[in-house]
Amino acid sequence: MLNADLIFGGVEGGGTHSWIVLMDGNGEKIAELEGPATNFWLMGMDECLERINKLVQDAKEIAGLSPDTVMEALGLCLSGCEDNDSNRKMEATLMEQYPKLTKHVVVASDTQGSIATACQNGGIVLISGTGSNALLLNPDGKTFRCGGWGHMLGDEGGAYWIAARAVKLLFDEEDNLTDPPFCTAKLRKIVYNHFDLKDRFGMLHHVYISFQKSKFASLTAKISEGASQGDAMCARILYDAGYALGRHIAALSRNVHKDLYASETGLQIVCSGSVWKSWDYMRKGFVAGVQPNCKKDRIIPKFTLLRLAVTSALGATYLGAQKACYDIPRDYSKNVNPFFKYIHPVPLNVSSLPFKTVSKSINANNHENGHICSNGAAIDIANGQINGTENGIHSNGIANGRST
Repeated sequence: MLNADLIFGGVEGGGTHSWIVLMDGNGEKIAELEGPATNFWLMGMDECLERINKLVQDAKEIAGLSPDTVMEALGLCLSGCEDNDSNRKMEATLMEQYPKLTKHVVVASDTQGSIATACQNGGIVLISGTGSNALLLNPDGKTFRCGGWGHMLGDEGGAYWIAARAVKLLFDEEDNLTDPPFCTAKLRKIVYNHFDLKDRFGMLHHVYISFQKSKFASLTAKISEGASQGDAMCARILYDAGYALGRHIAALSRNVHKDLYASETGLQIVCSGSVWKSWDYMRKGFVAGVQPNCKKDRIIPKFTLLRLAVTSALGATYLGAQKACYDIPRDYSKNVNPFFKYIHPVPLNVSSLPFKTVSKSINANNHENGHICSNGAAIDIANGQINGTENGIHSNGIANGRST
């Protein structure tokens, strides 16, 4: 039974800023507010919890609630909260330091908040911002991860990785280590202007003396602009980024619960981060990357890519209500914008997927040349285009810098 007098809260916390949402027991949003960063690795747990407490109090004021109002539940989905033991410690500390803030609290990662916002029974969140990370949440509550190891060990397909790859390509070309597949004149101009270089030796200052990961990451938007202007080399770099992100999904395919394929949309993949703005130039690489490549990779029969239309603080609120054993009303269709759907053409018995292995891998040479056949049909939901031939989707559009 619904109780409109109950108050539920959720926080989406990042390293730059945070969002809080308050909802009543009918599922109506009564407050939404942006606040400061709440990553406890950056400021310590005490400061983090103090900021969260202030966020809640400020949101209560916006909602017209008394400062003494005790929430029924509070969900915290914060960046850096990947370890269950640390999360349980944060829950206990919050309840000890702010005993009248809420009756129930749950702490989880920001990636789980994104899934909870978009998907009722689980799915995948694939983040591609400065870095990259993927998390699978199955209906039984089990989670599996791929990536998220930072720029020294991973972050393939993220903005830093894209920029660093572009810079390295130019260095390797001048060192005669490799012959780039396309002319690099446009790319070289973009990189040199971005870093204000006269020659490549000036790049050493940015790498070894005054390194700023954000400076590298911001180069990716300019590479995307170059692709939009028809430059083949810029387009190829983004194709490779799409392929790397697709490989995150393929890596998780062996762990996907069969029930996640049961709906009309298939496996739901929530796409978060600024790199997804370059989707037009990553699409064909992504579809190629999703295809089985390793021995334990499984065929994904269908999937839909989604963007959040709301803050994932909403998902944090759902998780808080779940902790309080309260079924708060929710409409997931209003929380997301689907933009791409893929259907594999081979008839598959979904119930057999957990036991199905792959007998054929993607030809590495095909990927290297930017020409792959994904043996599938893709629907670009954003513009209603269906891309495919009798053999599938081809990426030869990359040769002239266009994603067709």
